[in-house]
Amino acid sequence: MFKFLFKYFKKYKLSLALTGVLYLVTSASTLAMPNLMSRIINDGISNSDVKTVYVLSTIMLAIAVVSFILALFGKKLNAVVSNSLAMDMRNDVFEKINSLTFEEFSSIGTSSLLTRANEDVFNLQDVANSFVYAVINIPVMLFGGVILSLLKDFTLALVLLSVIPIVAFIVFFLVRKMGTLWETSDKYCDKQNKLVRERLSGIRVIRAFDKEKYEHGRISEATDVMADNMIKANVLSSFISPISMLLLNFVTVAVLYVGAIRMQNPAILKAGDVIAIIQYVGIASNGLLAAVWTFAWLPHLKVSAKRVNEVLSLKGVPESENEGKRISGDIEIEGVSFTYPNAKLPALTGVNMSIKEGETVAIIGGTGSGKTTLIKLLTGFYEPTTGAIRFGGYNYSTLTPEDIRSNISVALQKSMIFEGTIKDNVTMSVTNASDEEVFHALKTARIADFVNSHKEGLYYGLSQSGANLSGGQKQRINIARTIFKKSSVYIFDDSFSALDFLTESKLRRAMGVELKGKTQIIITQRISTAIRSDKIFVMADGKVVGEGKHEELINTCDIYKEIYASQMGEVRK
Repeated sequence: MFKFLFKYFKKYKLSLALTGVLYLVTSASTLAMPNLMSRIINDGISNSDVKTVYVLSTIMLAIAVVSFILALFGKKLNAVVSNSLAMDMRNDVFEKINSLTFEEFSSIGTSSLLTRANEDVFNLQDVANSFVYAVINIPVMLFGGVILSLLKDFTLALVLLSVIPIVAFIVFFLVRKMGTLWETSDKYCDKQNKLVRERLSGIRVIRAFDKEKYEHGRISEATDVMADNMIKANVLSSFISPISMLLLNFVTVAVLYVGAIRMQNPAILKAGDVIAIIQYVGIASNGLLAAVWTFAWLPHLKVSAKRVNEVLSLKGVPESENEGKRISGDIEIEGVSFTYPNAKLPALTGVNMSIKEGETVAIIGGTGSGKTTLIKLLTGFYEPTTGAIRFGGYNYSTLTPEDIRSNISVALQKSMIFEGTIKDNVTMSVTNASDEEVFHALKTARIADFVNSHKEGLYYGLSQSGANLSGGQKQRINIARTIFKKSSVYIFDDSFSALDFLTESKLRRAMGVELKGKTQIIITQRISTAIRSDKIFVMADGKVVGEGKHEELINTCDIYKEIYASQMGEVRK
């Protein structure tokens, strides 16, 4: 479960080794203290030898100071390593998420990915933080304390050893139950995150339909289940420390009792030896408690490791340093059907389309007719369930994602605006673009006046998601970004819906000049947008139910006729 962590540890092996050495010296210094204390009592105080007391006390002080300094350096170095390791892991998770296919992304979900990239990585940071301590300090303190107490007095050491199996059994019994509890709590933490995100994004709709109480109930239910399992797991883990301390305190009392009996014969045991053994009991107890807590948190850490490893193990889309080859704008779609993962019904069925280079085609249809799904197939985000797509004479199965996406430029249905300047948002596909080139694209998209209205011009700052823009301005910047990229095919997925008819008309004329000779595919629900196209495809229920020019479809396609009548009025005979 934790195997994937070793590649991160490997990067910092020298720092971890140095930390281990520092911890080892610190632990050895701690183990040396009881023996020196024993000698002070047995050789110094018992014999009234002040010099011995001074010398051994000075040695103890020097060891304590050196141990303190080394412990500080060890802690700092360990903190640097654990934070760096967590940063590397979080970066890898972030990069992997950005490379996931739609199927892989959907299989986990946005809310769970957020939790895994933050909460679970943070939990694994604790593994890195306590790794060296667990490997070095715990064994040295536990076994060192036991061995040295055995050397001092075998009988008293057996008293100490008697409690270890009892504590181990209690921990094993509790830890077995904690794993399922942590896994369930993390699962409902993901669900809670999902519900909160849905509530924030749909707050207006929720309030409009007076569903706040219902949404509160959903979140409350997920929170209750998460909290219940989390509380149970924490309650179980809270039993470990008091039970262990109670048993270890019994051991200390037993050591004092047995030691007092054995001290009756100074040849067998001296007062200093009893003091040393009690200190070794304390050292061994600390080591045992540290080991206990390590095992207590192991179920939670295993769940986090499993969840992070699931993300990192996904295949994703492999990166390629090669630029895609140039492909002409001819597109052939033959018998394409597609069903989303876990869906019962197909989204597309037997779709056939032929689009020649330089044509402007419109795909029109009602909501849920399969228009956007078809675009996802054309851009290579999904593969057809059956059928074939050819691009410039090449079958999609022979093309790389770079080949497809370097030749297609898409204005998605949802206008994505990123925090930064207007120029940053337009030039995402091109580096070192001049201001003149960017302004030309904005002028084509009919948003140059907006740019000129701000003194910063192209360097006017846009808020995340375009919070300081209107819907139409977002769409036009999105369109400018699309036409700025040099491609063979340009796809506009319902990208004119927020524009008034006059602005759209001017923009379409400017695009006709700018993209002359390029293939344009326009997804729309507007008859006025589709009517200017060279060819129109009508879709309904995932099928193409009509194909041709406006004049042909108005006479041959009932669905097209219905759409026309609903938007433009009855068809004139």
